[in-house]
Parts: sequence; structure tokens; C-alpha cells
Amino acid sequence: LITLLLGLNRELAAVAAVFHIMNHATFKASLFMAAGIIDHETGTRDIRRLSGLFKAMPYTGTLAFVASAAMAGVPLANGFLSKEMFFAETVDLAARPWLDWGLPVAATVAGIFGVVYSLRFSWNVFMGPPATDLPRAPHEPVRWMRVPIEVLVVLCLVVGIVPQWSIGPALALAAQPVVGGP
Repeated sequence: LITLLLGLNRELAAVAAVFHIMNHATFKASLFMAAGIIDHETGTRDIRRLSGLFKAMPYTGTLAFVASAAMAGVPLANGFLSKEMFFAETVDLAARPWLDWGLPVAATVAGIFGVVYSLRFSWNVFMGPPATDLPRAPHEPVRWMRVPIEVLVVLCLVVGIVPQWSIGPALALAAQPVVGGP
């Protein structure tokens, strides 16, 4: 996604790429932290063994659901905005005839895969019957373990809801070297 955006050689595509790097870092870091919490509190991160954790870990589950929604590109989350910019740039591209339809199709397929693996993680780990063969009985982590993921998940929502206020100035500075600004 990011490489393709940079390869389009268009200013808005480059801004979208930098924006998605920032968004990706936020939602993916929060998901890795959620995986660490799950591993610490259950004794495993094997997705085949994990199920039904929402009953024992509702707060962690909610944080993971929001981060997964951002990764999937759900509206009001930061991932939606940069993915929407990606889709817009592929549709707006006037290039060779096969690119006019090929890039939007590829962008759509990539978006579908993002939704599928976000759902797979969230649903398989937190929904369904509670797992019975875990090394440790699942429970919520201590407060200090949740603070970093809480901050990142709040950022996912704030950037998704008020992007110009929250990330606009930082994005403008970060995108300048890519688009050839001062």
C-alpha cells in the first residue's frame, strides 16, 4: 500500500503514504501490545488456542477491537482516512488503460484482506466459547500494562474524528520532504 502510493508519483498520493505510515504505526503498535498482554495473561499467543477472551478480558478486548477497526479502515478510526485517500488516488489516476481499472481493483482486494485479517484476529481471539486449555487463567492485566495501548487507541479515534486538528500539522511537516517542500 505505502510503496504503491509512493510509486504513483503524485503529491496527494505521497501525503497519503506518509499519513498511512503514521496511522499504521499507531494501530499496529496497539495490536502488538494487545498480543503481548494476551500472551502475558494467558501464557500463549497461539491464535489456534485462544478463544472467548472477551468474557475474561473485556477491557483489553475493547481496545483490541478498536485497533482492529482502525486497521480494517472502519470510519471514525484513523485507518479509514488514509485508506480512503489510497482508494481515491488509485481511482483518480489517469494512466495506462489497464492501470485505470487494475489499481482500483487491487486496492479493493487489499482492503478486503485488511478487513478479513482484522476480523479473524478479533473474532477468533475474543469471541466464541472460552478456551479451556490455556497455560494461565485469562484475566485483565495490571493498569500500567494497559496505559500505552490506551493512549494509542485514543489516538486512533482522535485522528479519525478530528484529523486536521490532531495530526494535520505533524503530517504537513512529515510529508514536506516526500513531496519536495521546504
